[in-house]
Amino acid sequence: MSRDRRCRTCRSATSSNGAPTVIVVVVNGEDVYACDVHRAEHAAPAGDQLVALAQYQDMAARPHLLLG
Repeated sequence: MSRDRRCRTCRSATSSNGAPTVIVVVVNGEDVYACDVHRAEHAAPAGDQLVALAQYQDMAARPHLLLG
């Protein structure tokens, strides 16, 4: 199953600086991605460990982005 990594608001796949979108909240088991401009609109409460785990898993699934 393919993930839709586009921003929930503007549907962009990257942030304004070209970095990929990130997971900002998990809703009903679905990851919600957002660009840097729209992160605050969708963000989970600070310290949400489910979001941290989802972000870690997403980074592990895309190791080519970590190599720069």
